[in-house]
Amino acid sequence: MKQLIIIGAGGFAREVFAWARQSEGFGTEWGVKGFIDDNPDALKGFSTPGKWLGRIEDHTPAADEVFVCAIGNPSIKRQCYERIEQRGGLFITLVHRTALIGDAVNLGAGSILCPYSVVSGYNLIGKGVVVNLHATVDHDANIGDWTQVNCHCDLTGGVQVGSEVWFSSHVAVSPGVRIGDRAYLGIGTVVLRDVDADTKVFGVPARRLE
Repeated sequence: MKQLIIIGAGGFAREVFAWARQSEGFGTEWGVKGFIDDNPDALKGFSTPGKWLGRIEDHTPAADEVFVCAIGNPSIKRQCYERIEQRGGLFITLVHRTALIGDAVNLGAGSILCPYSVVSGYNLIGKGVVVNLHATVDHDANIGDWTQVNCHCDLTGGVQVGSEVWFSSHVAVSPGVRIGDRAYLGIGTVVLRDVDADTKVFGVPARRLE
């Protein structure tokens, strides 16, 4: 049986540690080994059964190890993902047992579908993507690598999202809207029009933050 290692040991990673044990494949394909994080004190003060196994920068993947990256910041997530991948690390998809997945959904390696998330059908979800609690990705919507879709977001039909995008919680995106790479969408934002790459937007409707 493989052993899952979670990259990162912050708040989201501690959530993922619990959710992993409630996900498809746990106990049959893999167990959960613990965390790697460049901060050796990341778990201090928290009661978690997971153990800190060492620094990301020092870790050499073993043949029986598989990985997910539970770091929220998309840029840092990409860097840590690539560091382990370049050393031969194998990333798996993590799908909580309450997540709903429709037909013809392609989940990239290392993607995480959290409790009560929905990916409704005919979607391309990039590697390292997180769809967090109660977030919805509707039909024909596609999401680029390392994007973070946080809690209670609603990405409606045909939305096209680039890589390394950050969706704060409760963001709603109108059908067919395109969102460029590395965009940042603030909490509660309602997106009615396309958002350029490397742009921060916030508000109802979304307005660019200078």
